Amino acid sequence: MEVVSVHTPGSDLAALEIRADFSMVERRPQTIGAGLSLAVASAGTEVLFTDRVTREAEAAVVVKDDSHLIDLVGMSFAVGTARFDGVEIDELGLWALPTQQGVVQAGDVLRPIPHRIEDSQGPFPRVPDGLPDAPENVEKRFSPPYEERAERLWQAIVDLGCRPSLEWAGSEDGEAIVGRGADDRVRIVIDLEDQAQQQAIDELYSRGALSEWLSETLKNDPLDM
Repeated sequence: MEVVSVHTPGSDLAALEIRADFSMVERRPQTIGAGLSLAVASAGTEVLFTDRVTREAEAAVVVKDDSHLIDLVGMSFAVGTARFDGVEIDELGLWALPTQQGVVQAGDVLRPIPHRIEDSQGPFPRVPDGLPDAPENVEKRFSPPYEERAERLWQAIVDLGCRPSLEWAGSEDGEAIVGRGADDRVRIVIDLEDQAQQQAIDELYSRGALSEWLSETLKNDPLDM
């Protein structure tokens, strides 16, 4: 089941971001330094998964084929980098409660979560999303080295007081990990599928210098000067 679009009663969204407190905002395309987001729903709001555009939900995810939505009632599933629990199904579609922060956008695939990782914290271990790798990526997404590197970066960004997210998977330039400050402004972007970047991160980690490098990168944020 692939996501076609994300909606509110009034408009299409570029992407739906589930935040750490499970409130929701529109995640608009951003450049470094831009902090654009629009509140969509408060914490605890259920998201409707459906095959049609509707005004009956604060946030609705439209999928190409709804025939298997019933299989997700009472199940945990992932969409993009977010996770949900299927609550109930009615004539509109499947109502689901967010259980993990993340971003949902067109092209994402709904994936049931194996029981062995239902209780994991954060996005790792991840469930493969079915999206293509960037053309230049040699080390495939979801391979053990790739995921270990991404998890190290995620935790290091959290430790520095920023909010990480995984974005742009399936795009030409590939997946990246983005760190945002408390003001929602992008502070750091690391290309996870770039081979040179992969080698640089691994070398920093092997020297125990990854956190120091990230800290210096944040200090050199031109918008803080």
